[in-house]
Amino acid sequence: MPWFGLIISFITGVICFLPFPSWQSLVSFITDASVLMYAGAPLSYGVLRKQLPNRERPYRLPAGKIISPISFVVASLIIYWAGWDTVWRLGASIILGYLLLGSYSWYANAKGKANAPKMNWRAAQWLPVYLIGMGVISWQGGFCENTGCSAQNNLPLWWDIAVIAVFSLAVYYWAVFTGLPTEEIEENIAKLEVVDEGGH
Repeated sequence: MPWFGLIISFITGVICFLPFPSWQSLVSFITDASVLMYAGAPLSYGVLRKQLPNRERPYRLPAGKIISPISFVVASLIIYWAGWDTVWRLGASIILGYLLLGSYSWYANAKGKANAPKMNWRAAQWLPVYLIGMGVISWQGGFCENTGCSAQNNLPLWWDIAVIAVFSLAVYYWAVFTGLPTEEIEENIAKLEVVDEGGH
């Protein structure tokens, strides 16, 4: 029996459950994290269409300039509907992740390590505003997983949807405007193509 592996798995599982009062809370958190990850797709589409309009691609999305921002709004609504209990945990986890990533990036670049990650804060300036804004809207809204949560319920239904839509559209166009420069995008794509050709 792999006792050491079983014990480590058990301890890890217990730690992962500590911030969550129920299995449903954990599932909501994971779902929200997935939606937030997929929310990056319409942003990437918007930036690539703006910076590399003539690049050859296998598929062209009809009415992409309309569907893309709407997709980002829908993703934001799904995150909001998960409830304040889930949203604040998600925001805290992302902040912790960025602190760890930023710390490692600073350390690796200071030591001159090969392949040290470079943080482009200009292109990501919209992200903290988006996370804080979603948190504030969720806190002022009325969606909760349980009756004991601290959401303020100051935004009635439909008004909250309108606020999310306007806020998300503003963030979408801001993110597209501050996207990476064309040269840096092409450099990143070239790195991916080299890795793909090498079979790694």
